[in-house]
Amino acid sequence: MNKKLKPALIGGVALGIASALPYINYVNTIFCALYIAGGVLACYLYLKGLSTPPASPYGAGAVVGLLAGSLGGVAAAFTSALMHLSGYGEEKLAQVLEEIEQANIQLPPLVMDMMGLNGISVSMVLTMLVSSVVLYAIFGTLGGLLGIAIFHKKDAT
Repeated sequence: MNKKLKPALIGGVALGIASALPYINYVNTIFCALYIAGGVLACYLYLKGLSTPPASPYGAGAVVGLLAGSLGGVAAAFTSALMHLSGYGEEKLAQVLEEIEQANIQLPPLVMDMMGLNGISVSMVLTMLVSSVVLYAIFGTLGGLLGIAIFHKKDAT
């Protein structure tokens, strides 16, 4: 396996599953801390697995963070979809639907599908997947750069 892919896979899946968990997700939404932490973890594992430091450490860190964020976005989207399928959050969903009905708001069926108000749908999963991958990739890249800044051994010259 590629030297960058294995650490990115570990960091990305760890951040994806953790960020889809209900109580952790509220804090993560505000600070994006898990997205960045996934990139930092992937960089730490990447540098730990190398015998010699990379020629351009910040470029390698950005790539590892980008991979970790992208893989984390995929993991988070599917973990969220599985939690939705298992019935988690049904009370909240019923409350949202009731508030929409009380306000006499008519949402188009596509919007209802994308928000998951008609149950889980393909368009909802695709929307979660695309938005998660893009957002996680951006913050994962920042985490990768931060991880290189923290863990890369600088020359003493």
